[in-house]
Amino acid sequence: MGVSVSVHLRANSWRQKWSKAEAIDLVASHLRRGEWAPLLTTWLGDGETKRREVLSSKYRLVIAAKEPWRLGNSIGARKALVATGREAFVKLREAAGVYGELLDLLGAHKWIDIKLATDDALRVAYRLNTEKRSIDVLREVYKHNNDEIPTQQFSHAEEPRRGAVVVAGVVMYLRLVSGTGGSLLADHYTSDVRKALAIAERLESAGLRPNIVRSGSKYVVYIATADLLRLAERDSKIRRAIALYLAEKAKNGTPKQRDIAEKILKRHLLFLSICSSRRFLEAGIAVH
Repeated sequence: MGVSVSVHLRANSWRQKWSKAEAIDLVASHLRRGEWAPLLTTWLGDGETKRREVLSSKYRLVIAAKEPWRLGNSIGARKALVATGREAFVKLREAAGVYGELLDLLGAHKWIDIKLATDDALRVAYRLNTEKRSIDVLREVYKHNNDEIPTQQFSHAEEPRRGAVVVAGVVMYLRLVSGTGGSLLADHYTSDVRKALAIAERLESAGLRPNIVRSGSKYVVYIATADLLRLAERDSKIRRAIALYLAEKAKNGTPKQRDIAEKILKRHLLFLSICSSRRFLEAGIAVH
């Protein structure tokens, strides 16, 4: 028979203790090697999160630390800015692995923020369920007592002028707005709040999701890019109006308008069928 060696280890305690500084150094060391799990644990404990920033696409990993310089850039009193950008939250979610299921069951608020930062569909659903739009506030004030308005439409003798679309019988004007990637809205201005609510109700009856905001003495009823794209897919007149508006802004708009218009045209190629390739080339658009 051969000889074998048996080794027995006995721990006096299952706990392994580090000082706070040692623990922070370990987290920083693992992070430098691309290991995010220790940072996730630290952030879930001592991290700072502001859901409003996450919903506004402002992504920052901030951790409270007595000596913040050990972990990242010092910001404010005893706070370390460890990382920025959506990719940092993606790495935290990946680091959780199967433990993400446990965090789901616990409903940990910081874990929810990680999911909101990394899941566009979840973020949209969260906003719809939690954020009260200005149109909802107006409806509460006026108790849905909307006035009916006559159907507004362009004369059959002339084509709608560039930048205008007719949606559910309502004349609306296209507008580019800056933001994350830029977007396209369609607005209708009125000084009568009851008329604004009636217009919004008409747009909703067409399956759209309008909102109302105040602009000076006017109320602006508007629909967002997603609604405009759905309308453009099934209505050739609206598709043509949007295509010509974007082409015009891409050619003659301000630098910011040109940038936004070109991005929208590149993302949504359905507008290319409206104008010839030559027209878009004249507008300076390189479609890939």
